Amino acid sequence: MEQYPVPYQVAMIQMASDFLNRKENLAKAEGYIRTAAANGAKLICLPESFDVGYISTRIPEMMAAAENEQGETVLFMKALAKELGVYILAPAFWKSQDGAVENRAYLIDDEGTLLGSYAKTHPVGDERTLLQRGTQYPVFDTKLGKIGITICYDVCFPETSRLLALNGAEILLVPAAWRGNFYFKEWWDINLCCRAIDNLMYVAAVNMCGPTGDQYFAGKSQICSPIGELMASCGVEEEGILYGTIDLARVAKEREFNTVLIDRHPEDYDALTK
Repeated sequence: MEQYPVPYQVAMIQMASDFLNRKENLAKAEGYIRTAAANGAKLICLPESFDVGYISTRIPEMMAAAENEQGETVLFMKALAKELGVYILAPAFWKSQDGAVENRAYLIDDEGTLLGSYAKTHPVGDERTLLQRGTQYPVFDTKLGKIGITICYDVCFPETSRLLALNGAEILLVPAAWRGNFYFKEWWDINLCCRAIDNLMYVAAVNMCGPTGDQYFAGKSQICSPIGELMASCGVEEEGILYGTIDLARVAKEREFNTVLIDRHPEDYDALTK
C-alpha cells in the first residue's frame, strides 16, 4: 500500500499589496510567513503578484518591475523557506533576457530549493496582449504530495485542473488577484469547489483583499476538500492567515470510491480541442 505523509497544515496568506512597493510587500509577507511557520504550517501560499501588487489597467508598470529567478523576490523567499523549514508558493511577474514577461508562481521547498514555476496559461484583460502566456502544466512531486498550480483566471477553465489531475496532482494551489465587482465573488466560490470535486483533489486558493488603487479585490481565500466541501474561508476584506489540514490519504480514498477520473472517454473529446 502506498504510504502518504501524515496530515499537515497549509497556510493561505490573504493580504493587500502596496502597488509597486516591493520592499514593503516583502516585509509584510515575511511577517505572515513567520507567524504561519510558528503555528505549524508546512506549506505557505501568497497571492498573485504579491510582491508588486496588481492593477489590471497598469500592467506595463508591473512588467517593468518584473524579475527573473535571481531577482530580489525569489532569492528572499528561498532564504526564508530554508530558514523556517517550510514550502512557499511565491507568485511574481517573471522577465526573460529578451524582455518577455510572464505571470508566474514559484514553488520553493523547505530547504530553500526552487522546485520550479508555473506560468499563467489563460491571461485576462490587458495581460492577453502584453504578457507571454504559459503553455505547460507541471506537477511537482514533493514530500507534501503532488502539487499543481493555476493562477487566478486559469481556474475558470476546467481543462487546466483536469490536466494537472491526470498528471497526478493531489493538491491544486490557486494564487489570485481576483476582483470583487459584479458577480465575481460568487464565481470564485463556485469555480473552486467545482475544480475540487471535478478532480477529487484539495484546492487551496489565496486571494488579495481590499482596495489597490482603483481596484477592489474579493478576498475569500479558501480551502476545499476533495469532494468540494468548503473546509475554511476568509472574509472579503480581512488580511490574515487561513489554515487548513491536507490529508493525502483522503485523496486516495475518494479516488478509489469515486471513479470519475478513470471513467472518462477521451476518444469522444476531440471537439474540445477545436
